[in-house]
Amino acid sequence: MKLTIFSRLIIGYLVIFILAAVVSIYAIAQLQQLERVSSSILMIDNRLIDYEQKLSDDLFSMMRYEKKFIIINDKGLYNYFFQAKSDFDKNLKEIMSIKVTPEAAKLLKIVDKHYQRYLTLFDEEVDYLKLGRQYPIEKYRKEKEYAVNEMMEALKKIRSYIQCSTYDKIKQLSMAEANARKVAIVIGVIALIFGIVISIFITINITRPLYVIKKRTREIANGNFRNDLTLSSPPEIMALSQSFNLMCEKLQKIDKMKSDFFSLMSHELRTPLTTIKESTNLFIEGLKEGDATKKQKKLLTIINEECNRLINLVNSLLDLSKMEAGMMVYNFTQTDIVALINKVIREMEPLAETKNITIEKRINSGLPLIKIDCERILLVLRNLMGNALKFTSSGGNVQIFTEINEHGLLVSITDNGIGIPEKKISAIFDKYKQATISGSNKISGSGLGLFIVKEIINAHGGKVWGESKLGEGSTFTFLLPV
Repeated sequence: MKLTIFSRLIIGYLVIFILAAVVSIYAIAQLQQLERVSSSILMIDNRLIDYEQKLSDDLFSMMRYEKKFIIINDKGLYNYFFQAKSDFDKNLKEIMSIKVTPEAAKLLKIVDKHYQRYLTLFDEEVDYLKLGRQYPIEKYRKEKEYAVNEMMEALKKIRSYIQCSTYDKIKQLSMAEANARKVAIVIGVIALIFGIVISIFITINITRPLYVIKKRTREIANGNFRNDLTLSSPPEIMALSQSFNLMCEKLQKIDKMKSDFFSLMSHELRTPLTTIKESTNLFIEGLKEGDATKKQKKLLTIINEECNRLINLVNSLLDLSKMEAGMMVYNFTQTDIVALINKVIREMEPLAETKNITIEKRINSGLPLIKIDCERILLVLRNLMGNALKFTSSGGNVQIFTEINEHGLLVSITDNGIGIPEKKISAIFDKYKQATISGSNKISGSGLGLFIVKEIINAHGGKVWGESKLGEGSTFTFLLPV
């Protein structure tokens, strides 16, 4: 199944959303772990350290009051000892109620064990003092000191263990933060790369067929109506290409109808026009000096010229129809192009003399024979020479010269006529295109001459171009391979 552009965008965005969701879920899990470790430090470790400090202070107070009481047997000191004992009992009970690790619980049991031993020894001493009896004071003192030292050692170990536990938890926090950052960066980079790849893929899948359609549109603008555009994906572009092919098919039919019409009309017009032209020529030749007025002779001359113009137009239309139908036949032979140039110059001399235009030629000697169709190249020369004479004012000059270089044989025809605007020079080789120039509105034409010239030169494997400057004249050059 072929996915539409919209479906591809949705899939791409969905994948990016899933990657973003994975990053978010992982980040939330890491944040929860950070919260648990932080709570453990705040709610357990800090409380244990606080209670350990209180127990140490209470124990020191009990020792101080207990030693003074044994020496002076003051009841007030005993009350102070009992108050410190109550605080120690309370703090020991509270610290043992906290959910701690087995190691910490074991140390607290050691504290409680020696604490009970310490209390037992002190109570026995109190009983001896109340009865006034002698007892081994030094023995009790050493045993009490041993019990206190064991409690203090256990409390120190608890503090050390808590500090190590806190350090380990801080390391866990740091590692969790580093892992979260790395994973977030990696997944973020993957999401970014994946997003870029998806964007490029979708863009290529859209722009590539659009570029093909754009290229085919230019071909249609140049008269190529091929309906072979094949774009299978995405479906929207495929539907567009199918509509495009249908349009080309319709344009082909219209273009064929136009070509058939021109061909038919040209054939139908050429015969009566030729008859009119010949009849006019015979009529003009048969007139005696006194049989017609000057005005009548002028009208007959105009009729003859217009017949010639119409016949030329019909011939151009016939050539155009053959070219578009691919039926133009070329007969290539090794020919001296200088002979063709001289022939065209002889044909154009009467028109040049009428307009008082000088034709100059600069032809290199020793030009090689080239493989061309003589009749078609004569048509090219006639068109270019005719245009040069047409657009050159009285008293001007037209130059034709040749040159041989590494690319082939160059033939250039230059005039010093009215010239063509630079922005229009490239369009005059298109069908039915003429450059509209101020002061040349009386000069008419079909707009087919230069198009036919271009087609003939292209068929010979060469190229043709024009150069012009408004008010200074034009140069048209064609290149033929040797």
